[in-house]
Amino acid sequence: MPILNALILTVLSGIILIALFARSRRICGLIGVTTVGVITGIIFYVAYRVLTLGPQTLPEPLFSITSLGADFSVSVDYLSAFFLLLIGGISFLATLYSYRYMEHYATQSLARFYHCLIFFVVGMIGVVCLTDWFFFFVSWEFMTLSSYFLVTYEKEDPVNLRAGLKYFIMTHIGTAAMFIGAIILQVEVGSFSFSRLGEAMGGMMDTSPVKLYIILALFLLGFGTKAGMFPVGTWLPDAHPAAPSGVSAMLSGVMIKMGIYGIVRFFFFLLPLSTYSWVFGIVIGALGAVSIFMGTISALLQHDSKRLLAFHSIGQIGYILLGIGTGLVFLKTNPSLSIIATLGGIFHLFNHALFKGLLFLNAGSILYKTGTRDLNNLGGLYFAMPLTAWTTLMASFSIAGIPPFNGFISKWLIYQATILGGVQIPVFILFGMVAVFISSVTLASLLKFFSSAFGGEMDKTLAKSLPPGVDVPFSMQLPQIILALSCLLFGLFPWIPIKMIYPSLIGSVYGTGFPTLTDTFGNSILGLTPHLAGTIIGAWLPILGLFLLTGCFLLAYWISRIGKPVKRAVPLWTCGEIYETEEVRLRAENYYVPLVSHFEGLVYPEPPSAKIKRPHKIYKGLDLDEVLYYPSVDLVLRFFQKFRHTHVGTPQVYLLYQMVGILILVVAILIWLF
Repeated sequence: MPILNALILTVLSGIILIALFARSRRICGLIGVTTVGVITGIIFYVAYRVLTLGPQTLPEPLFSITSLGADFSVSVDYLSAFFLLLIGGISFLATLYSYRYMEHYATQSLARFYHCLIFFVVGMIGVVCLTDWFFFFVSWEFMTLSSYFLVTYEKEDPVNLRAGLKYFIMTHIGTAAMFIGAIILQVEVGSFSFSRLGEAMGGMMDTSPVKLYIILALFLLGFGTKAGMFPVGTWLPDAHPAAPSGVSAMLSGVMIKMGIYGIVRFFFFLLPLSTYSWVFGIVIGALGAVSIFMGTISALLQHDSKRLLAFHSIGQIGYILLGIGTGLVFLKTNPSLSIIATLGGIFHLFNHALFKGLLFLNAGSILYKTGTRDLNNLGGLYFAMPLTAWTTLMASFSIAGIPPFNGFISKWLIYQATILGGVQIPVFILFGMVAVFISSVTLASLLKFFSSAFGGEMDKTLAKSLPPGVDVPFSMQLPQIILALSCLLFGLFPWIPIKMIYPSLIGSVYGTGFPTLTDTFGNSILGLTPHLAGTIIGAWLPILGLFLLTGCFLLAYWISRIGKPVKRAVPLWTCGEIYETEEVRLRAENYYVPLVSHFEGLVYPEPPSAKIKRPHKIYKGLDLDEVLYYPSVDLVLRFFQKFRHTHVGTPQVYLLYQMVGILILVVAILIWLF
């Protein structure tokens, strides 16, 4: 209880102080960073206590709504603690980054930004700590609404408003689906408690199997929409670019992971192990494979840096879903394979929070320095932003699964599980092949991102405003450095995150047959050796791999020095023709043209041509602005135009209004009493 009081006091103090110092952008920013820093310290302390002492639960609900069977109960188990670490770490680094980055929004209210940011963090904390579906949805909505205001922070831009509206509508459709499912279960047991609803699902397996399938589909739809699963996650490529870059890092790094948290909590902790687990495991795995393919191929076609990264979020969420779905399928038949797949999926969730958060900060640094997100207009930024360039390269290698970075380990585990699982269920071989192939497409896409921004020669106009070697401010560099080093650290020592992730599944449907960590991955802290039925199915020794890789580079360098090559700088050869550098520069739109042209029709299919009478009326009917938004605004304006006529400026008339209002109030009270 003292920890909860400290959290509430920190939030309230931060909100009040930010409001008091709203006119000073510097002080307002410092208060915002300090507030999120203290919140991070508190939840890190809670996570540490849980990981060392066991789950922590308040003995009594803070308050209850008896008529609904809803209790405001707070409990932090190992799974919640793991997600608290992600929420705190990424949120603080993104807030620190935003301290100077928000200079980019000089005309916007900084108090509004930090208020929404703090509420956003609090909402995510509530999502992973509450154990009652009713109050879970309250916290879920708190998270969604505060993030909506952050997405539409630059509210003068109609593109941002449209992106925010799409995000608001799609995520609320998903929330409504989950709430309907929760209400159906609540009717069965008269309670919104997680444990009671889990019991209700167990009882419905025999009595109402069709109804249970519908409930499970509703929850998968809701959580999948928030997670960015294809095709219900198409709000991502619009919302992420619209938000400030620090917020984009939080949206992709932690918020969409709340959808994955919901899937794991629901299908692994609440749904009893049964045939339903097998069926929805295949569904989740299939949706993961489709998300991998469609998200990454769509990213390859983009020229907007943040939009490219947003599509990659859909693709990388697909890897997470594929791992979790594979684990759910093989829970009964092959627990060892199941735990490898599930840990691989959750490990990739952890890795994605690091490298995707970093990539959005990298894109924000480019935008901060150049004022553009269009990769076609960039180039040569390495000489102006060397640190950002190196951290971008490390993040690109991580997301593409290049050893020895962290993304390789989690993808490797997912490959192992899906390919071996295909021996029993052949379709998983196809899922695994898609995952392997798309990793190469991911590398191609991120090399396009890196080389378009940092390679080649800088545009002459841009070069005048960017002196060489002057990177972004240090408060923006530090989060990038920390995340980049984390990508390398957890790639070299994967046991650190795996030992945090492994306990998070205690209490799930793995039950007492839970394979031990050493039985699954061996006992060497220097690498991983996955075991299946006591047999080693693979081995990865990252430290040895790093030494071999470093040795190869040194050998190549030594051979080059033996030859004593002479360096010479020559102009770019243009086959004898004379061109300006800008005319022959390779732009982002020129990368992988054959591959892009092959898949463009799949990602952006052209509707079949047909002669339709009065097509303008059909298009107008499909335009939400014309059908819903503008008529609503017009109705409100006309109402207030009429209402202002009541303000005649005569005191006697206002006194009459008061007397009539009091009379109506007295009559209403009498009716209510008698």
